[in-house]
Amino acid sequence: MTTINDLALTAISRFLEQQIDSKSEKLQKQLMKAQEDGNHAVITECQTQIDEIKKKFERVHWLDLAVNSMAKQLKFGTHISKGIHPDAKGDNINFIPKQQRLNTLVGTHSLANPALDANGNAAALPLASFFDFDVGQGVKVRDLILADNEQFIASLSDDKEMAGHYHACFKHVLQSTMENPATHERNKQMLWVTNDNTVNHLDELQYINIIPLYPSALTYAVYLKINELRYSDDNKKALENRFKPNALHTSYVSMPNLAIVQLGGSKPQNISQLTSRQGGRNYLLPSLPPKISQGREFSLSKFCENFFESKTLKYHIQDDFNYVVQVVKDTRNTINVRDKRKDAIDRLLHTIFGIAHALQNKPAGWSKHYALPLAQKIWLDPYRADLDGEAEFANEKAKNDWQKLILEDFASWFNQQLRSTVKELKFDFADAEYNEWQREIEEMQKFYERLGKGVFL
Repeated sequence: MTTINDLALTAISRFLEQQIDSKSEKLQKQLMKAQEDGNHAVITECQTQIDEIKKKFERVHWLDLAVNSMAKQLKFGTHISKGIHPDAKGDNINFIPKQQRLNTLVGTHSLANPALDANGNAAALPLASFFDFDVGQGVKVRDLILADNEQFIASLSDDKEMAGHYHACFKHVLQSTMENPATHERNKQMLWVTNDNTVNHLDELQYINIIPLYPSALTYAVYLKINELRYSDDNKKALENRFKPNALHTSYVSMPNLAIVQLGGSKPQNISQLTSRQGGRNYLLPSLPPKISQGREFSLSKFCENFFESKTLKYHIQDDFNYVVQVVKDTRNTINVRDKRKDAIDRLLHTIFGIAHALQNKPAGWSKHYALPLAQKIWLDPYRADLDGEAEFANEKAKNDWQKLILEDFASWFNQQLRSTVKELKFDFADAEYNEWQREIEEMQKFYERLGKGVFL
């Protein structure tokens, strides 16, 4: 069985071989073709360039370059200065939590093994790739360095003293140990009061100067996680199956309102290595104010004869409906347009079903003196069937015919709303569209049932 120590002994040679293969891949293909064609001039040229690459990544030469040149041109850390401003020349910090991780706050401390970022001279970035090289069993080269692995240290050089020197240099760089980290005029500064609870006058206040750095290790982990959730094969399959009536419908991940901050412009590598891997894209989750409870207080008029045509429903769904109108006006028949149309209607239905759920949780029997049609009373006041003296109501509910009427009411109302709002396309909303709206609400009904949140109780 291969142990970590066995893997540590060969880590450097395997990394250098990988670098040679990566750098010479194109030349190797050209060499093979030249050998097949018998083109000796190209063979000689390719072989010469490949030999130069191999010489560049020869162990003694590369390690000497890494220690004496690359290590001095890179700044490592989990929090970087250039993420705040691309021209900032302040130091990076490698955050290592000194106490138990808090579960109530999300931060770099939440990551069991945060990635290590680096910036500086792009020509020196192979050293960062070396530190991040996966030795095996989830262990990286930097883990071996920080753990003072004896086998790894011995593999650095045949000279024991030189091997110790190389290891000490790498460890110092990785730990970013500095007594007085430097800031820069491009860094932001924040004065934080330290004694506001113990003084009586403003002139007695004391401050510390906080220099915020960009948590690139955390944003990189978030970037990878969001991409994994959104673009995994399982999620893609679930999204495709939404439109296939006979396919297995499963839950899928949808992340609306994601924003992207682009760092580094067209050259994200100038910010840091991790930023370059992300193409400069950093996700921002929506930070929206909570919906106060009043937003769910749905006041329905006793004289309202159709839930879907009530003025209060129109008020609550106006943003979602406006988005539907915006999408429907795009008449192009492309996948993206169809998906946006589907998502817009889903959003509207989520809001309508949320309001319906709020009405369903009102005291049983609230609909007795309302002018709503019977089908809508059964839908919105389902527990009325459990009350004494409501046997007829319970019998009508048990028939389930009312559910079809609700679906038809929605489709008819939605079609009419679109025809009156998007007048230039009013003749496009005919029977086919009516059937489509009916299918949409049926699919959403099934989706809620799979989540254990039945729309029709």
